[in-house]
Amino acid sequence: MEAEIGRGGMGIVYLASDEGLGRKVALKVVSPELGNDLEWVKALRKEAAALASIRSPHVVQVHAFGRHEGACFFVMEYVRGQTVRDILAEHWLHRAQIPLHRALTIISRLAAGLDAVHETGIVHRDLKPDNVVIEEDTGRPVLVDFGLAVTDPTERWAMSGGTPLYMAPEQTHLSAHTTVSPRTDVYAFGCLSFELLCGRPPFDDLVAAQVLHDHAHTSPPAISQLRPELAAADAVFRRALAKDPAERHATCSAFAQALMAALGVTECIDPPPPSPRRERYDSSARRVLVVDDDPAFRRFATRAVQLAFYEESLELVAAATGAEALVSAWRQPPHLVLLDFDMPGLDGVGTLSRLRSLPQGDQARVVVMSAKLGEADRWRFSVLGVGDFVAKPIELEQLIETISSIAARTAWPAQHAPGHDAAAPSSHTAMNAAFASASAAAS
Repeated sequence: MEAEIGRGGMGIVYLASDEGLGRKVALKVVSPELGNDLEWVKALRKEAAALASIRSPHVVQVHAFGRHEGACFFVMEYVRGQTVRDILAEHWLHRAQIPLHRALTIISRLAAGLDAVHETGIVHRDLKPDNVVIEEDTGRPVLVDFGLAVTDPTERWAMSGGTPLYMAPEQTHLSAHTTVSPRTDVYAFGCLSFELLCGRPPFDDLVAAQVLHDHAHTSPPAISQLRPELAAADAVFRRALAKDPAERHATCSAFAQALMAALGVTECIDPPPPSPRRERYDSSARRVLVVDDDPAFRRFATRAVQLAFYEESLELVAAATGAEALVSAWRQPPHLVLLDFDMPGLDGVGTLSRLRSLPQGDQARVVVMSAKLGEADRWRFSVLGVGDFVAKPIELEQLIETISSIAARTAWPAQHAPGHDAAAPSSHTAMNAAFASASAAAS
């Protein structure tokens, strides 16, 4: 174990190393008093098996479950990044909203993950921003904590019921006869989605008892009261937050789809018109997209990419606008994106929020480049999973080093063994020539 990274009523989560497979993992150690209850151990083992069967990129993967010296533990995928709670707090401090397209993409992705959870018979019961991490580098939203999840809807109810701000009315009764279902999670997901769009949940009184009363007896505010431009979504939230579970959407994805349809937002941009000829792609190539409205810097950055990957198969596309970049990413998802922040039309934030919604868009590592990007601007990219920034102007060698460093920690497709052409110049000769050419172009 390397460090404690989380603590709650169910136990403590540590960052640990899996020495056998050479990877970082999250080790959740359940509180010892729970580990001594054989019925709890049996229930935890059952839930671990169910969670391990889930295959969704938006649900943390469970690798193993065990018991050591009376304490139960889970070994899980380690997702490095910020929680949605942290991201919401940053936006609140700057009096800003998460970009609408990005918020809807997070909602759509999480809905798919929650549907996968429900298909195994699990009800989460404690959905909240603290339990969702936006992965650093990729922007992938991941549901990471199942501390109160149940496979039996009436089991263990009296011990814990969730977090008041996101609890469904049926969770507030604290009765032995209370039954939870996937529609309980639909309600909590509606509260979480409301907060993603507005910066606050539907009921946010400082007194927990008042919040619980409001969930059970008070009609939630219309989202248009906080954001008039989202009035079309009022009916969708009214249904998701219905007091009677039978009146809610049947699944989280049904809610997400209704929300996007009401707001006239599709998950992906419209497909580009067909090309005169079908493009062919090397499935093993490193696909890199450079986006910058400055032609000189665009040429400079593409040269740096070529030098960073000079011995490898490379598919490099340069785009002058965010719209061009999105069309390119639609046709072939990039592995790495070098993105200018300050562009006319769609700026870097707008471009990336849409790119993340494309198929495989949350698998791309992104480097943001700007001469104007300050510390106050960087938080805007946190919700998009960006941790790498380049300040313009930059020396060619420095940019190559930055790209190479990021490439070293990027999951690339398998490379075919490079061929050796006797007539081709040596690597050192080619590298020196390329440096000379790039330096001349940059001067």
